[in-house]
Parts: sequence; C-alpha cells; structure tokens
Amino acid sequence: MRPRRLIAPLLAFGLLVSGLGGSAATAASVHDKIYPAPTAPLGLAGLPADATLVSVTTRDGLALKGIVRPARPGMPVLLVLHGNASSATGTIDWFAPARALGYGIVAAEYRGYSANPGRPDEAGLIADAEAFYALARQQAGGAPVYVIGHSLGGGVAFDLAQRHRLDALFTIGTFTRLRALVPTIARSFVPDDYRNEDAVAALDEPWFLIHGLRDATVPADEGNKLHRAATLAGRDGASFVVLAADHHPDGALIAAIIDAARTRLATGSYDPNTVPAGIKIVPFGASKPINP
Repeated sequence: MRPRRLIAPLLAFGLLVSGLGGSAATAASVHDKIYPAPTAPLGLAGLPADATLVSVTTRDGLALKGIVRPARPGMPVLLVLHGNASSATGTIDWFAPARALGYGIVAAEYRGYSANPGRPDEAGLIADAEAFYALARQQAGGAPVYVIGHSLGGGVAFDLAQRHRLDALFTIGTFTRLRALVPTIARSFVPDDYRNEDAVAALDEPWFLIHGLRDATVPADEGNKLHRAATLAGRDGASFVVLAADHHPDGALIAAIIDAARTRLATGSYDPNTVPAGIKIVPFGASKPINP
C-alpha cells in the first residue's frame, strides 16, 4: 500500500485558511488531513503465513492491534512506525524484502487507525510507539531492535529516541517539522508539529537518514537540513540518498540500506559495495558521498 501524500492536503488547507480568514471549523478540519486514518480492521488475509496479529496496551489504557513477523534467530527486529496515511498491513508488504533477509518486523498501528480505538494526535502516537517498542523488545529476546519511522512516523521515532537509547534509528522521508510543510498563514492551525530538527542534538544512538532525491512530498532539502543538523551536533550515522526514489523508496532498497547499516554497526565502517547502485552514502560531518 503506497501512502497518500502528506503535503498536498495541508497545502490545500492553507489555501482554504487564506481565503476564509480561519475559523474554529477549519482549524479542526486540519486534524483529519494530518491523520487520514484507514478504517478497515487489521487482518491476516493475503499476508505471509508467519504473520500474526498482536495487541498492546498503551499507558493511557488503549488496546491496540498490530502485526508481527518473527526474526530469524539472532537477527534484529525492526519496529516500523508508518506514515500518516498508511497502515500496519502496508508496512508488512513494504518490508517483505527485509523479512526475507531474516529481520523481524513489528508493524505498529496507531490509535484511531485500522479500527483501533482512540483519536490520533502527536502525544497519542508517541504513547502508541512506547507500547509497541516494549513489544519489539520482547520479540527480539536480547537481539537488537532498530526503530524505523517513515514520514510522519519519523517524528514519532525521533520522540521515542528522546526517551530510550535505541540500538539504531532510521528515518525515511522525514521532515524538519510538520509546520514547515504548510504555508505560513496556516501554521497556527496545525495542532501537531513534530519538531524533528530540534530533536537531532539530543540523539545518542546511531541514526541513518534515508531520503529519496525525487521526493515531492517531503522535499529532499528537508533531508539536507536534517543532515546538516546532525553534522553540527556531531551525531553518529549517515544519510543514504536514493537517487531515483520518491517518498516511498522500493522495499528492496530499504532492506539493502538496513543491511549496510548493520554492517557499519558491527564493523565501525561503511562498505559501499553493500548498497545497490543509485544509493549514495554521506556520513554525518561529510558533504560528499563515500561512493561517488
């Protein structure tokens, strides 16, 4: 399942506000544009035989369903926090190549999504991520847990990294802050901001930033700004620039990047031969790729 674009509905909202002068009704409506949650309940129809439905309970008492595929013994578990218009089912499809390499998948599903109870917002999604992170740790049984956030899910992942020292953090197509994607006149109506650029300085885990150069949803310059923030803060990690990718890079390329990062974590260095052509590795602190 390919997620719908985040920025287009917000841009449309900005034009609406500029035309109407703003109102409580228009301010409320932006919530549904940020969180256009799918309504169909999660199920296992059409998924691999090893996929299972799981349930977690959040600190505010919500019982949320998600989907899990187990790892091969000793392999890391990937906790995946999807974008604003996707679902846990979409995560399982997208990360099938990573599972084929042996990684486990914990596909988190948010409150208000896929018939889960509750209403999504920034604080709520952070609570949801905490509950699924605890599950991922249980699933890993002592193996590493890599936290991966796509688009808006990257903001959720950044916040999780403020609360835990993660084994590794990956973000895909993530923005500096949500309000940066909407016209200035509309920013005060956006209830949640996900201030990712501000979070970079506090990271104490390896961070791997993935961005498609042809991303029209979250422009590549947002990734460039995050890379610069990581450089200024002296963070550990690198940007992986996928030259031909849009907001939703191919799952096989994502799997290759995760494997390259695992090699880096194990050996302390990047091996350019581990990534396909068309992916450039730019360590934080550098402005040019190590595989030109």
